[in-house]
Amino acid sequence: MEQIVFRGVIASAGRDKYGDQRYTINVPKSVRDKVSKIVGKEVIVIVILPDDEE
Repeated sequence: MEQIVFRGVIASAGRDKYGDQRYTINVPKSVRDKVSKIVGKEVIVIVILPDDEE
């Protein structure tokens, strides 16, 4: 198993063909090369909200 850890933002990605909301995770440039090799693969996402954001 490989882990890639970064701080990112979940943003709205419009709606799918059924009208349901879609979301995307913006990846910082500093980890773009690491993340590019997992595009299209199933991943496990764990979300941790920093104390300074609510």
